[in-house]
Amino acid sequence: MEKKHLLYEANYYYITDQDIDLSPTEQAQIAVENGIKILQYREKSKSDRELYFELKDIVDICGDKTLLIVNDRVDLALSVGADGVHLGQDDLPPERVKEFVEDMLVGVSTHNIEQAKQYQDIADYIGIGPVHQTETKEDADPELGIEKAKNIAEIVEVPTVAIGGIEESDLKTLAGSFDMICAISSVTRKGELSDRIRYFEEKIDDAKRR
Repeated sequence: MEKKHLLYEANYYYITDQDIDLSPTEQAQIAVENGIKILQYREKSKSDRELYFELKDIVDICGDKTLLIVNDRVDLALSVGADGVHLGQDDLPPERVKEFVEDMLVGVSTHNIEQAKQYQDIADYIGIGPVHQTETKEDADPELGIEKAKNIAEIVEVPTVAIGGIEESDLKTLAGSFDMICAISSVTRKGELSDRIRYFEEKIDDAKRR
């Protein structure tokens, strides 16, 4: 995959927020304009037809600048030519998806060290969380806490994403152990979106360099 190198250059992992005034398409435009290297489309309240056409627009917005990952839906990711799919513990088994999907990234959400070890040889990247309790996912697993999340990330050999209730004050600590950090509400719901994206992107990048 020509764009796979972006997975190793990403700092802030953007997930679209369906509970703010900006549409996912508008969010994608702002994210790409502000240097986001990886964007996950997560939308659970629209018809498949609406999802398809919205994703087609976001594919064009991402172009060769940003990886587009589709949450859960392998079929939608394939139908629009997205760069990858992100799977939870209740979704299709990642190993089966890898068998029939060529040239597409597969990310997996994990919630403990056993799951992380199980999927690191299958997935292209691993999500680890929730670090803290989160308001953006109703059925979230119990929080890991920063130290436990870091301990898991440090044994994983593929790129990792910290997720779940992450605040600005967590960035410096987490960036030492994680390749990417996702903070939804503290970015999308606490100020002007482009400013918040740039701020988090720069903070994570600076912390990783240090």
